[in-house]
Amino acid sequence: MLDKQLALKLKALTGNPVIWEAFKEHLNNLKTLELQALVVATSESEMFRSQGRVNSLVRLEQLPEQVKEAINRKEEI
Repeated sequence: MLDKQLALKLKALTGNPVIWEAFKEHLNNLKTLELQALVVATSESEMFRSQGRVNSLVRLEQLPEQVKEAINRKEEI
């Protein structure tokens, strides 16, 4: 779970459409390359590593939603 202070710092990245779209395009390119590597993986460990990398890239793509949620979340007492 993202804390509010860090979310406010990350808002500069996720809140700027030009920067975020460029970053998202880069993430998509990396994901495509990793999916290609997954297809030709010859060992189980290669396959698991590729799956983990793809999962990490997908989580990064979800960063704007996580930032918004963290900023809007009420502090628990």
